[in-house]
Amino acid sequence: MPYYNAWTCCDTRKAIISTLVPFGAAAGAVTYFYKDSDCVKWWEKVEKPKWAPKDLRLYSALDVLTLSPLGYASYLVYKNGGGFDYTDTTVALGLYGANLAFAVATLPIVKKRNHKCLFFNTALVHLSALGAAYAFYQIDKRAGYFVLPYALWTGFYTALTFAITRLNTAKSEAPKTE
Repeated sequence: MPYYNAWTCCDTRKAIISTLVPFGAAAGAVTYFYKDSDCVKWWEKVEKPKWAPKDLRLYSALDVLTLSPLGYASYLVYKNGGGFDYTDTTVALGLYGANLAFAVATLPIVKKRNHKCLFFNTALVHLSALGAAYAFYQIDKRAGYFVLPYALWTGFYTALTFAITRLNTAKSEAPKTE
């Protein structure tokens, strides 16, 4: 059962540091992606469904905006869930950690241009985001709400990578005409 302590200056400092982790990861990933012109060209050339936004900056902005509150949410869960002394808190933060690991693994997969692997990875990102949102909500409702936009955004990515995989696999497997 979570317990609530008074908020202190130390909590503010820890919450800010916790927020900087996913924000830094998102900003770093966006910067890394943009610096790799091959990845940018690949993303622009890959066939996407008609409903997919075309502007790469929109994806980048939403990545940073939806990832940033995760660190604060994780600190709320840690503080109000009693730290690692409670199994619920440990599981919730473990899901969060797994999610960040899956999200970081996306960049090397994009570099390999493997559509199927990218889809499966984004599905794992989405499922772990949903799990973290639910687990966070059980401990601290605000934390669960902070994770929800990210969980929805990763759901969009999963649908997008599924559609990209279908469109581009069908194109690469089509019989060649002479």
